[in-house]
Amino acid sequence: MLKKISNLGKKISKAFDRHIVTPITRVVLKITGMFDKSSHKLESILSKQTTLLFLSLFLSIVLFIFVDQKILNLTTNSAKVLRNQKADVLYNEERFVITGVPETFDITLIGSKADLYIAEQSNNHSLKLDLSDITEPGTYKKEVAYEAGNSSIDYSVNPSEVTVVVYLKESRNQALSYNVINRDHLDSTLEVSSVDLNIDQVVISGADFQLEKVATVDALIDVDKLTSLEEGTQTLKDITLKAYDKDGNVVDVEINVKEDIVADVTITSSSREVPLNFVPVNSIPFGNAISSYDFSQDTVTVYGTTEVLDELEQNGIDIKVDVSHLTSDYKTEVEIPKPAGVKQLSVNKVTVDIKVTRSSDPVTKTLKVDAINIPSGLTAGAYSADDAEILVDIIGASSVISNLQDSEIQVYVDLSGYTASDKPYDVPIQIRANTSNARLATFVPKKETVKIVIRKK
Repeated sequence: MLKKISNLGKKISKAFDRHIVTPITRVVLKITGMFDKSSHKLESILSKQTTLLFLSLFLSIVLFIFVDQKILNLTTNSAKVLRNQKADVLYNEERFVITGVPETFDITLIGSKADLYIAEQSNNHSLKLDLSDITEPGTYKKEVAYEAGNSSIDYSVNPSEVTVVVYLKESRNQALSYNVINRDHLDSTLEVSSVDLNIDQVVISGADFQLEKVATVDALIDVDKLTSLEEGTQTLKDITLKAYDKDGNVVDVEINVKEDIVADVTITSSSREVPLNFVPVNSIPFGNAISSYDFSQDTVTVYGTTEVLDELEQNGIDIKVDVSHLTSDYKTEVEIPKPAGVKQLSVNKVTVDIKVTRSSDPVTKTLKVDAINIPSGLTAGAYSADDAEILVDIIGASSVISNLQDSEIQVYVDLSGYTASDKPYDVPIQIRANTSNARLATFVPKKETVKIVIRKK
């Protein structure tokens, strides 16, 4: 059996050598022989100058044809993404309002690096969304068209198709107000005290649902656009208009005016002399009392808005001093707190000189109970005569207590958050000193609560 297999292998080997290896070897030897014989002739032809010139010309023409007809690509294609491209939207702007158009699109360009560079640098490409054929309100799906100067570039637009909603445009009159921005760029002693606009109404246009959102239209008076930041009146012409909803968000509507808006802006230095209030904090040690105090200055010049200054001029600024450690006369320098809305104080610190004496025996007064912050639509009253007034022990220096009037002390209950009820409420008593003299005394009510009846009107 092994002998038969061996004989078969020899026959296959001879057949492979006779039919494949031997013919290929003969062809190779023939080709080699031909080149050996003609090598001298070929070398002679190629050494001639005329032959070289014609050969170079032929190869140049062939190469030009290949490149010009794009038969041969010398460079591979690349891709370039042009992001945040705006589209020209064509529609009847006098009649319609369009929503649903993205603010920007991305364009992917595919081509040679040279073509891409030229396309990126040139202005011969644009996006267009043609809605000019729309004649009625509704929802439409439209393709975004890309126009390029170089037709050899492939492209894709993202998104390539948009769904737009078309509304009828409506208009209405809207009162014009103003808003001063960048106030903090003014000197801390200055403020914009008034703005006079040459018009008080504008026309807003848009879809009905957009107009319904508009709460105000403001002329933005930008401090940075003023030619001078000193006291006086100047005219501002470059004014931006914005429409806002009730939450202060911008509403995208058209704002039209019959004439250019002009504003006369007045800058003033708004300041007031405001009194300082001495306010003891915490309880003075037992047996001691404050007989008097003196500030190094009783008032301070405050710079701010008129509204804030009006309130401070009436109520003053509280200077809080911890008196829990005082057993003798005390002098210290304290910081003057800057109230909200105040830009600047003429001084930031003040010295207070406190005189301490022995406390006198308590003096008891009968004081009426007031009710404050009664909820709207409700009435409040004392449940009984004992709840209408209370006894209060007054502790302090004899010189303070002897001059203290009932009107300088307010005993009250705060009814914020209470509701009507058939049963009386036990409401905590609170006491407030209304004058600087009263603040030097300590008030101890004989009871902590009174019964108050709250009913509907």
